[in-house]
Amino acid sequence: MSKKRLSEKELVKGITPHTAHRDELAKVTLDELGLGISESDYRAALKQVESLFDATEPGTPEADELERLAALLEEYEEKHFPINK
Repeated sequence: MSKKRLSEKELVKGITPHTAHRDELAKVTLDELGLGISESDYRAALKQVESLFDATEPGTPEADELERLAALLEEYEEKHFPINK
């Protein structure tokens, strides 16, 4: 039994920013997941970033950790230190 191939329009029908699984389309905040960080968590993450920043080679587990921490810090700073444009 052969299945009908779907067109591109059929494949994307119904996809919204809330149903897509791409970071650019569906961004979930830590607060929405119940994973908000405290100020002490933020300060600890800053210290960890500081220690990893200059000693990290691209493609290493440390670089991956640095990227995750940077995203965490960015979200915290956007919430607690917004820049009004």
